[in-house]
Amino acid sequence: MRRPLTFLLTLALVAPAAATTAAETLTNLFFLHHSTGRNVIAEGDVRDCIADHNALHGTDYAFWDHDYNALGLTGPDGAKPGVSYQIPGDNTDPDGLLTLWTTANGARDLILQNHQVIAFKSCYPASNIETDAELAARKQWYLQMRDVFDQHAGHVFVVMSQPPRHRLATDTAEATRARAFADWLCSDDYLAGRPNVVAFDLFDLLAAPDDGSAAANRLRYAYERSHSDGDSHPNAAANAATGPAFAAALIAASEALSGATGAGDLPSAPVLRLGSHPNPFNPLTTVTFALEAPVRARLTVHDLAGALVAVLAEGELATGEHAMPWNGRRADGSASPSGVYVACLQTPGARATTKLHLVR
Repeated sequence: MRRPLTFLLTLALVAPAAATTAAETLTNLFFLHHSTGRNVIAEGDVRDCIADHNALHGTDYAFWDHDYNALGLTGPDGAKPGVSYQIPGDNTDPDGLLTLWTTANGARDLILQNHQVIAFKSCYPASNIETDAELAARKQWYLQMRDVFDQHAGHVFVVMSQPPRHRLATDTAEATRARAFADWLCSDDYLAGRPNVVAFDLFDLLAAPDDGSAAANRLRYAYERSHSDGDSHPNAAANAATGPAFAAALIAASEALSGATGAGDLPSAPVLRLGSHPNPFNPLTTVTFALEAPVRARLTVHDLAGALVAVLAEGELATGEHAMPWNGRRADGSASPSGVYVACLQTPGARATTKLHLVR
């Protein structure tokens, strides 16, 4: 039974954090954000998406979020309990997140005490990366944060890439660096070997493709609130597209770690080089990966709302290279429409994803 937040806050002040085992279902979901995140929640119906999942699957996920310190915490029912964690400096830019996670502070203690699946993001100013040295510094900061996450293996940390800037508010060099930063956060260089650290690529969902065009890596034109004033807040259409994907990602992150133990006698095996070719594709792509040891695995394809599209492989897989074709069709044989899909390889103790771009 879920305990009320007031009890949890009291517990956090008088007792050390209780250990969370990987076999425990992680149902307490948390999102730290400012205004862009607030709009994703409201216009993307994140709470309704999670409630619908609970009703359909008999689960008990509870979604909490924390806005600016003055607005504080909002509970699963959308009500505010009058609690603020007092994020240091009220700062969720990369340097502020570095302070939150790598220094001793009350906000970090409360988040870790009260929540299990912890997502956090910066807002669009974090896409203003003026030099390569600044990009390198950002990466170093996130590596320092990751060192802290390694110390809390019973929590899942959902590292979100930052939103892109409006095309009138950035230039090509900054937009390219913003894409590079987002890609790195979602790469094996940052995530591999850490089942409790996953990424949600908000930047890629909102940004125009990295195709060399004048709009590349900026907020998509269709997602601009205004085409004339450079406001980088994504519009309602953008949030309606990203909200369900975000809700699904939080639940998937919980399930990935919750199922990390007790999966049988086969060992955990790192997943190497999950990818696909060709990509974009029409009508066929091949999802490729390698395993360092025999392992029980499931390879699936999902849409951006998290719905299952196809199961490409399921069962015990051998050590070495694997190649699984997908013809762009759903399990019932119907053709999937053009769009971005996600291939997900799940093994005991590990989960890897890659995007598939179907162009009809």
